[in-house]
Amino acid sequence: MNVKVLGQRFASTRRLAWSGAKTLLSTVRSLLDRSQVEEPSPREPYLQGVTASSATIAWVGDEYGVGTVEYGEIPQLGREQVDTNVGRRHAVTLTDLEPASTYHYRVVQINGSSGTNRFRTAPADEDSRFSFAVVGDSGDGGRAQLEVAGLLERLRPDLILHAGDVVYPRGAEKDYDRRFFAPYRTLIKEVPIFLVLGNHDVRHRDGAAYLDNFYPPLHNPGSTKRFYSFDWGGAHFVALDSELYHDDRGAGPEEQKAFLERDLATTRKRWKFAFLHRSLYSSSRHGPDELIREDLEPLFARYCVDVVFSGHDHVYERTAPVMGVTHVVSGGGGRELYRAGKERWTACSNSAHHAVLVRIGDSRLDLEAIEPDGNVFDRWHLFRV
Repeated sequence: MNVKVLGQRFASTRRLAWSGAKTLLSTVRSLLDRSQVEEPSPREPYLQGVTASSATIAWVGDEYGVGTVEYGEIPQLGREQVDTNVGRRHAVTLTDLEPASTYHYRVVQINGSSGTNRFRTAPADEDSRFSFAVVGDSGDGGRAQLEVAGLLERLRPDLILHAGDVVYPRGAEKDYDRRFFAPYRTLIKEVPIFLVLGNHDVRHRDGAAYLDNFYPPLHNPGSTKRFYSFDWGGAHFVALDSELYHDDRGAGPEEQKAFLERDLATTRKRWKFAFLHRSLYSSSRHGPDELIREDLEPLFARYCVDVVFSGHDHVYERTAPVMGVTHVVSGGGGRELYRAGKERWTACSNSAHHAVLVRIGDSRLDLEAIEPDGNVFDRWHLFRV
């Protein structure tokens, strides 16, 4: 056998060995990832991904099995949807619902059923009146978070936007009960929360627990659990993952940017809102994220986004319009506060735990920043014809 043939066989054997080694390494990594999966505690039903025609009911059962949601427009229910996946974690999406309608529901599993709760689907009418709240940087399970959660229960908005840092310090599954599900236990049974990832949420396995626990609407082309959009009445909302520019390896920022441009270019809603964790404009500790601002601000301006909500800095700040867009930092959801600053763009800033309440009525937007004791420390209005 000549040297050339021996060399070819050696090269082929080396490629096979390297291929086998890569396969083995991949298998080992997969097994390690599975070994790190944390089993969640039992959780009562919570509402996710509500639209004008659908809603998702999620829960974690005590035992492995299938799960059923019974639901209807009357307390006697009358309809059911089954999750045939055998496990403890369940998510059942109810479809073919009527817009702006109240539905009652309960969860049925092997060891019994939950209490009956209710929710209301999103309106489809462009002129519908509704309210939404914004909160961020909440998830430490402390007194301040509980006080803001109590405020949200009293405000009773139609939906809530969460601007990230849902669970401190690393977004691990073991911390979700005390730092998210317990503080919002009553609220999330009947009011949908739409969330985005924050820097603390992605520190553990690129936000794996967040992705397991939440079910946003993914009806629009290109949507993922990291970035998505939805409509509510005459408003369009876009949720974005600011951490793709930093430590989140779950996707690329260019993919998100392409989604954002397609999404904003196709919506015909009167009101447009975006929310993400890191702020394009902030005068507090972290300051503005100039990388994100350079990449996304031109799209917000081009497509006439009304307000961009964010968190990251543990303060409240509202800017004057910048390139036609108002930016609101709402990072006072419960974590320790930062000192509020003031820059040339600042219209109002305050270091206070709070929630933002926005009321939409036809051609008018009314925004209030509210402390847990009910004190309103900022009011702002916007008109859109």
